[in-house]
Amino acid sequence: MHKKLQKQTQCRATRYYRAFTLVELLVVIAIIGVLAGLLLPAIQQAREAARRMKCSSNIRQLTLAMHNYEATYKLIPGFFAHGASNAGNYSVQARLLPFVEQFNLSQAIEYDKALTNGCCPGRLTPHVVKTAGTQLSIMRCPSDPTIDIFQVTTLSGSGPIDLYAGVNYHINIGTGVGTLYDSRLETDGLAWTNSSIGFNAILDGLSNTVAFSESVLGLPTNVVQAPRNRSERRRSMINVACVWGSTTVPPVTPGLANGYKTPDDSAQFEAMTVAISRGWSGQRGAGWISGREYWTGYHHYHNPNSIIPDLQICGYGVLGARSEHVGMVSAAMADGSVQAISDTIDRDIWRGLGTRFGGETLEGAPF
Repeated sequence: MHKKLQKQTQCRATRYYRAFTLVELLVVIAIIGVLAGLLLPAIQQAREAARRMKCSSNIRQLTLAMHNYEATYKLIPGFFAHGASNAGNYSVQARLLPFVEQFNLSQAIEYDKALTNGCCPGRLTPHVVKTAGTQLSIMRCPSDPTIDIFQVTTLSGSGPIDLYAGVNYHINIGTGVGTLYDSRLETDGLAWTNSSIGFNAILDGLSNTVAFSESVLGLPTNVVQAPRNRSERRRSMINVACVWGSTTVPPVTPGLANGYKTPDDSAQFEAMTVAISRGWSGQRGAGWISGREYWTGYHHYHNPNSIIPDLQICGYGVLGARSEHVGMVSAAMADGSVQAISDTIDRDIWRGLGTRFGGETLEGAPF
């Protein structure tokens, strides 16, 4: 009797601790793999949604800072030039520092002193070296994986390297149509060299005019080879000689010496600019502190996320709005609201959003 009970107990124990077969184990692994494959895209989308929310918050904060600046000084900050030079020294973004909880950093700048010495670009003056390389999260879109600190070779490639912290959020400097790319003179946007307009100059209305939009950061080096793929095209600029129609400060006439005007149809833009190109350059958005337009400004000439490369003319140029968000860019209207602007927006509507006094009827237009 005792042996019989012992045998039954052993049988029950055997059944209780029965292991998986190989087939069952493979089925479980396959199910886990399928679930992981379904879950991973959802996680990535959730993360991107969080990054977009952070991006929208950043660009909104910059626009609200512009409101506080305008309320204080009765004007919108422009690309500040120092002395006889009309090359922008300090950016709009640098002017807004006290209004984005960066008062101490702004105190280190000393706006009455030159940002750089020399040309193309010049060397940072000693008092701003540390500040120029300071990373600010409010200046960076978390979806853009590019490097935060750019090494910029100064004095037309012959000088030492200065370090700049990059920026994704750029001020609207207008359509860039015709010769309006020459922001040494007044543009149809919100800023140009030494501009001093207030919100009362935005006749189209604050809700119909973009203040800031995004641009992807450029490439780590000043001079680059011809872009090899879509990503490099979006981050590269066609480099054109700095030969202007007028060399006076400010210039008498806008535009390049050869009379170059951007074609109305942006599809013709690349062929025309390649014809006057002297190579390629990178470093779009390389420094939030600098009033060089290709670092801190953008135009409404190309549609958002265009793969047509930008044009770079000694710090000025024709500069597009681009992002790492799928199918759109974030744009903050001058009233502080933030819109997701589709890549497929009608070209005329997009350009209309870039003008402050164009008189375009944009109410109800699909963004």
